[in-house]
This record gives sequence, structure tokens and C-alpha cells, in this order.
Amino acid sequence: MIDISSYFGSLALLAGLVTILTGYLNTHMLKTASSTIKQIVSWVVSVALVYVGYLKGIGIAETATILDVALNGLAVGLIANGVFDVTLVQSILTFIKANPKKV
Repeated sequence: MIDISSYFGSLALLAGLVTILTGYLNTHMLKTASSTIKQIVSWVVSVALVYVGYLKGIGIAETATILDVALNGLAVGLIANGVFDVTLVQSILTFIKANPKKV
């Protein structure tokens, strides 16, 4: 059985999970949606997954504040959508003291 909480351990793992979930939603539920809507869904899924980790007390959001949750959610979205790579996003979050766990 797959331990879903293990996917919440780093930005890279969450970005992969976002890609999988968004791909599923786009092919099964949003077939006729515009590309803008599909992109928005990807960003919402990114923030929502980090928030779920926050609520469950697992992964990168285990000891986070709500601001950290929002910033890490946006960071996961940046990675999942191919805007930035993991190393750059982790450096930015560390600089602004949102402190994601390392990959």
C-alpha cells in the first residue's frame, strides 16, 4: 500500500503529486475547459495539497504557519508548472524564511 504522507515530505514530491492529480483532473473532468482554467486548477491543487499537509501535520507543512503554507503552496505550483526548478525555489523560500524541508 502507498503511504500518501510520504509525498508531503518535500517540495519536489508534492510537485510530482500535483502534476499527477492535475493531469487526472484535466483528462477526466476538465476535457473541454480552456487552458487558463486548467492552469488555475493546477495552482489551486498546489496550495490545497500543502494546506492538507498543514491540517494533517505532515510533511513540509508540519510546523508551518498559515503564511508558510501559502508560500510553500505557491512554490509547489511554480515547480509543478515548470516555472522554476526545486533548488531555486528552496533558495527563495529559505531566504524569506519560509524554510521548506530539503529534498
